[in-house]
Amino acid sequence: MLPALVCVAAAALCSGAATVLQAVAVRRLPVQERLEAGLLVRLASSRVYLLALVLVALGFALSFWALRTLPLFLVQAGRASSLAVAAVLAVVVLGARLSKVEVAAVATLGAGLVVLASSVAPQEAQVDADGARAAMLGGVAVVLAGAALAVRVRPQARAGVVLAVLAGAAFALLAVGARTLDSFSPADLVADPGAWAMVVAGAAGLVLGALALQRAAVVVVTAVMVGVETCLGAGLGMVLAGDRPEPGSAGAAVAAFVLVLAGALAVARFGTPDQVTAASLHDNPPDTDARHAGGSAFHPTNRPD
Repeated sequence: MLPALVCVAAAALCSGAATVLQAVAVRRLPVQERLEAGLLVRLASSRVYLLALVLVALGFALSFWALRTLPLFLVQAGRASSLAVAAVLAVVVLGARLSKVEVAAVATLGAGLVVLASSVAPQEAQVDADGARAAMLGGVAVVLAGAALAVRVRPQARAGVVLAVLAGAAFALLAVGARTLDSFSPADLVADPGAWAMVVAGAAGLVLGALALQRAAVVVVTAVMVGVETCLGAGLGMVLAGDRPEPGSAGAAVAAFVLVLAGALAVARFGTPDQVTAASLHDNPPDTDARHAGGSAFHPTNRPD
């Protein structure tokens, strides 16, 4: 079980670092008014974004390995700690500030993860294959339909939040697929509709996450994505894979899960659009802010020249 937990921790580090790198890269492009997969092609010319993709892929690979033996609610909660990683890196890279409340929130999140990890044991997924495939395919269809509407939402900050919700849902479906697939052999994957749904969900999550980061503050987008991915993924894991805490540990697991989410949301408090706008205008005059890498990445309305 320890190697799987180490993989979860490493996945959180990768995901948190990738979020900040993605924010830096996508803020250098004009805001997309339509849902276009071509956005990823344009981002492919950015070394920063390519490094972010490598970290995303590594994070998901580590999570997938852990999901073979750990329940989805534990792995998803572990990935939620990527928000704390992103917040700390946002301080260093993007010029954000963490108050004492946010520092305490990071500690709360960590404590919740420790308690949650102690309430579970390695367990195989109990999967209804047909039900899991139907849920995956239906969920991906809902995400894509919602995304086509979300890019038209105004104001842009609100659209960013909606897109972040959909991105989190897409990544939750990707995680559910990793937990519920019968086999990872190439031949079985090619023939499994659930595997193809995972591919679409992963691509959709990347595109929607990039679109969200163009419109809203980095930690807000990360908080929404992580919150949705964590809760939705945990719930689907219980329904579709039979994930459960150890007997007698249900109360501790629920309390720890709530602590993780509460810590994540508290960390995100300083990243609301109004607060970011005020901080950015105070620290960087409008005529120079657009040339400041940190300001342009953290403030959705400023662009580098």
